[in-house]
Amino acid sequence: FIIFLLLSLGVTAQATVEKKFEPCLLLTNSEIQVVQGQAPAQTIASEQPSGTFRFTQCYFRTPEFSSSVSVALGLPLAADSKRFGPRQYWQKQFHPQVKAVPGRKKKEPPKPITGLGDEAFWVGDPKTGALYVLKGEFFLRVSVGGPGDQTEKIKRARVLASHALKRLDR
Repeated sequence: FIIFLLLSLGVTAQATVEKKFEPCLLLTNSEIQVVQGQAPAQTIASEQPSGTFRFTQCYFRTPEFSSSVSVALGLPLAADSKRFGPRQYWQKQFHPQVKAVPGRKKKEPPKPITGLGDEAFWVGDPKTGALYVLKGEFFLRVSVGGPGDQTEKIKRARVLASHALKRLDR
């Protein structure tokens, strides 16, 4: 009986951890409505293989397609994934040790965003982009559609990222 009880508690704890990192549970419809002006009509969860870490995302489709929101999480697969997990991916993406190649067009550099997680950047151009936030051994990506320039989109993505980070901290 004791072994059965311990095993069932382990399964329950694992289910709780998995639920905590479910990207469709990181934002509420009302939070999205306040920020985007409309609530999602549908949520679509997906997982993309990354090989070295788990990458899950949720697409919050709004009635006006262009105002939709996407939230994604990069999570370690297991304890040994620290060799090249989300934090190492982050370092490679945002702090590369590579020198610029002469003659190659430079991309817009990531824009540092203060006050979120361990470190945060906006990546994109004036029309589209995403906010990336590193927190411990995972990273969060929030992308918002809709009207407004880059500054406005950063502001809205920041609000949604703050909500998501609070749920991840629980």
